Amino acid sequence: MRIRNYTVFCFLISLIFSTFFEARPALAAPFSTSREYHAMLSGRSSRDQRKRSQAIESYFRKANPRLSAANASRYAGLIEKYAQHYKVDPFLVAAILVKESTVKANAVSKGNYGLMQINWKANGSWIRKTFPVRSTQQLLDPENNIRIGVHILASNIQRAGGDVDKGLDRYRGRSLASYRNSVMRYYSAIYRLFARR
Repeated sequence: MRIRNYTVFCFLISLIFSTFFEARPALAAPFSTSREYHAMLSGRSSRDQRKRSQAIESYFRKANPRLSAANASRYAGLIEKYAQHYKVDPFLVAAILVKESTVKANAVSKGNYGLMQINWKANGSWIRKTFPVRSTQQLLDPENNIRIGVHILASNIQRAGGDVDKGLDRYRGRSLASYRNSVMRYYSAIYRLFARR
């Protein structure tokens, strides 16, 4: 009788755990179900531009307290410019930038360069053909880096049929839920700053 009760107990525990973890599928693709992301679809008008930039600047200074106000403003302006050009959500770009480099223009890690951590080995040949960037030193320039990073992100989202989560997987180079979830956390924090203004 004890063995049977123990078996039933183990079965119930496993059922509880599997139910708990299955109840959280949104974590695997956070942008597909994000209220903030869908709310921002209507918050991309030119009249909201200053408000968006201020939210991005504020979050950049929070993420990197050593970042000057002038650079935070400059990076936010570049994000607005290229996000509008490539038709990408500026908060998404800003969130990726925070995740990739913690808003450090000279960040270099495992062959990835700059604010958006662009991999030169994988992308250098087409970057040289498409942009006036010939070296990793030029890739570290914030305007070059943001412009190319937004171009890569927009292309990846487009190739994923407009699915932001799959586009993030492509940007990252592989599917990684923890990466998408981190970007979503930063995105939500920027959105909250925007909503308060």
